[in-house]
Amino acid sequence: MILIIIRFNLYDSKKPRLIMLRLLIFPVIYFFLNTSPHLVESKNTTQFNDDKIEIYLIKQRWHTAIVIQNKSIDTTIFPEAKLFEKYNLIDIGWGDAEFYQYPGFDSGLAMKALFIKTPSTLRMEGIALSQKSYFHFSEIVVRLEISEKQLKKIVTYISNTVYRDHNSKPIILSKAGLDRIIFFKANGEYYLFNTCNTWLARCLSNGDVKIRDNLILTEELFNDASQIGTVLKAGN
Repeated sequence: MILIIIRFNLYDSKKPRLIMLRLLIFPVIYFFLNTSPHLVESKNTTQFNDDKIEIYLIKQRWHTAIVIQNKSIDTTIFPEAKLFEKYNLIDIGWGDAEFYQYPGFDSGLAMKALFIKTPSTLRMEGIALSQKSYFHFSEIVVRLEISEKQLKKIVTYISNTVYRDHNSKPIILSKAGLDRIIFFKANGEYYLFNTCNTWLARCLSNGDVKIRDNLILTEELFNDASQIGTVLKAGN
């Protein structure tokens, strides 16, 4: 009985400390997950190169992703894209497996994701809306024009992120949004210096897009992208 009382008291005394720690560290978490660059929308957003393929970087709250037209993806390189055949666009992002699948925002999971190396997931979402309608829900949108060769390299990088078993089959962790969203088990560990923004930067860099591949913040990602792309929405 004494042992039970002692354990209870220890737990009780630590709980306020944990709450205080979360309150103190929340601004840090928010800064890393939700930084926004000061961008200016491009005056001329007309596409001039008919031989180029358009891809997009978007920011929706703490979610950053690459958006690709479904018809542009070579499914022999990235077979998981076949699961989204009926959609116009595919929104693709990478992140901490637990935090990314959580339906809301959990500061404890966010703290764990940033300060402890954690398993990752590749999130894919099929978008049935028109491009214009979907981007209406995004705070920031940057268009990049690339060649077919560059796109294949980018898609190869994304495909290699998916963890596959000994039968070369992906492992689906969960689904959401009436199966529009699929979370795949992914390669790589998520932590403070290897974030969703780092993954996107490396993805683009792998496709010979001139962007730093060691950045970690949303602000860094979109500032770099704005120098080589067209800012359709600035988020200011």
